[in-house]
Amino acid sequence: MKLTAKSFMLNLEETITVGELKLTAVAQVMGDKDSFDIEFSDVTDVSYMGIEINGWQNWKKFREFHKEMGIDFQAHIDKKFDEIFTKEIVEEFVKKIKF
Repeated sequence: MKLTAKSFMLNLEETITVGELKLTAVAQVMGDKDSFDIEFSDVTDVSYMGIEINGWQNWKKFREFHKEMGIDFQAHIDKKFDEIFTKEIVEEFVKKIKF
């Protein structure tokens, strides 16, 4: 058997706050020593005004309800995600991997 390549997959988490909405954003980073991709993977620990929003269905309902009123929380979350999980920041984690 011959090892021909090494790759990695990392999960990185960071708290995001949008007004009274607070959640943990999960980024999934996949690649090799030469390149990697960053994807928005999941949200956990969601709360609004200190009240937990448990379960995917409740989170989905929350977003849809507010979007109908013109408040697109997902757009704000996506923007914050892109500001936090930059290529430069993630590169620092990738450098720590031993290939």
